[in-house]
Amino acid sequence: MCQPSTLLFLTLSIVAINCLPLASSRVRNLSERQWCVTALSATDEQMQANIDWLCSQGQVDCNPIKPGGPCFEPNTLRNHASFVMNEYYQSNGRTDEACYFNDTSMYLITDPSYGDCVYEA
Repeated sequence: MCQPSTLLFLTLSIVAINCLPLASSRVRNLSERQWCVTALSATDEQMQANIDWLCSQGQVDCNPIKPGGPCFEPNTLRNHASFVMNEYYQSNGRTDEACYFNDTSMYLITDPSYGDCVYEA
């Protein structure tokens, strides 16, 4: 005959195993929210080149980073480049290629949105 502790262990194990697929699907859902932003190592010249390419080619809507736009402040190259790079990444299938800006980008899993400036995910 089984001891009560063994029976309790087996019952809890079955419950835990049945819950694992739910837990792993929740982790996958969280990891699907990802943003492409400027790498900390990117230079001012590289960030400006990314903005120029994305905005001059009509690749993304750059109005949010213009004066009066919700993402203009803080008025820094890093914030502006991050916003337009993420817009490009999100609108181009969220592929690794869409977040490759000559080694000047990185991924975030924490939403970089602030105030009225909303980064799409």
